[in-house]
Amino acid sequence: MLLQDTITAIATPFGTAGVGIIRVSGTKAFEIARCIFQPAHANCPWETHHLYHGDIISADGKTILDEALVSFMKQPHSFTGEDVLEINCHGNPLIMKAILTELVVLGCRLAGPGEFSERAFFNNRIDLSQAEALASMIAAKSAKACAIGLAQLKGSLTKEIDNLRTLLIDALAMIEATIDFTDDVAEGVIPQLPPQIALAAQRLQSLLASYRAAKIYTEGINVVITGKPNVGKSSLLNTLTGKKKAIVTDIPGTTRDLITDMINIRGVPVNLVDTAGIREPKDAIEKEGIKLVWENLANADVVIILLDGSKPLTVEDKEILQKNKNGNILIAINKTDLPPAWETRTIAGLLPQEGKILNISAKFGTGLEELKNIIVDSCLSVISIDAGDAMITNMRHKMALEKALTNILTAKNNILNGMSPEFTAFDLREALDNLDEITGRKINDEILDKIFSSFCIGK
Repeated sequence: MLLQDTITAIATPFGTAGVGIIRVSGTKAFEIARCIFQPAHANCPWETHHLYHGDIISADGKTILDEALVSFMKQPHSFTGEDVLEINCHGNPLIMKAILTELVVLGCRLAGPGEFSERAFFNNRIDLSQAEALASMIAAKSAKACAIGLAQLKGSLTKEIDNLRTLLIDALAMIEATIDFTDDVAEGVIPQLPPQIALAAQRLQSLLASYRAAKIYTEGINVVITGKPNVGKSSLLNTLTGKKKAIVTDIPGTTRDLITDMINIRGVPVNLVDTAGIREPKDAIEKEGIKLVWENLANADVVIILLDGSKPLTVEDKEILQKNKNGNILIAINKTDLPPAWETRTIAGLLPQEGKILNISAKFGTGLEELKNIIVDSCLSVISIDAGDAMITNMRHKMALEKALTNILTAKNNILNGMSPEFTAFDLREALDNLDEITGRKINDEILDKIFSSFCIGK
């Protein structure tokens, strides 16, 4: 990346708004500011981190483009660590595009996705985990996810990684000291196990354990509603979301494709999926729809199996129960506003011991609050997290920590089995490298490009 050039981009979402922000970063930022901005008062002092009122003018100085507030942030005390200019103009896309065009004429290059954050990383303003936390905050689906992202941005994960590195470096120093004096150690004597190794393994395991709960708050719980045709799956989706997402008719097979929506239950995002009714397909389209159902059921966090309590159980009902009994399932007996055709004990033998059964009416909303609570409780029942604690929400971080833990445990076994200390030292260095992948101390350009290319332009 060319760190010597000056980049620009619109930092606010596209569309009409009261205010739009255009960001400039690079060596020419101050020069460009003096060219494009005409202060309302003469002798503008251009103090860093101050807002100034005036007009944005064209590069030739002949046309006023907008009335705006601008601020100049002198490096290294800016987000990117470079000289930064921010223009707060009116949020009309035509105005912002016109200003952006003039900035390019004055020597800026249009920024690529995530390029401001990437420059902040290269200029040591943030590490890689903090850059990823920034992206997570912006994309957060819940208040808890925002809090987790903010804690990571403030360095909660970075601090824990640094603590782990210190433990491993101390252990490595002890191991390397024994390498230097190998000839003085009696044969058959097992070297002392550095206490830092066990402590690092314990802290890594705690950090990895945070992934499940954090993932629920950041990505949500995936809930698939399944059952045979006409049991009320689409009605349940519509009632839970409060809007008509799915067509409801008495004709079996009305729903052919997956219908999705997201709701928020007690601060947890819940991704709902309505599916085609499971039966012997009548045509190729319905066959593909039912195939999609089984694929989604395999990846669901919670499966709601909907049964029609007003009609006798069928072979399809029993097949659905049997094939899903090893998952996290919730049996919802629908249409309780009608006379029941069978008793709950009828399906007891088809369920795992922890299977949950609930009577509902999707049409009238009966039992749906309890259903919502069960969905969340089934995923969070044994999990309690504090958003300010160090935790991981990113699969890349999880994989790196898992590799680090494997190397640490291997190093421990090497010592206990009396192997040469060189093997232990090698595994500890590998663990350090894995930790450094998270913060970006050691990472290749291909991975960096992949990470920042997923960011928004202007971020």
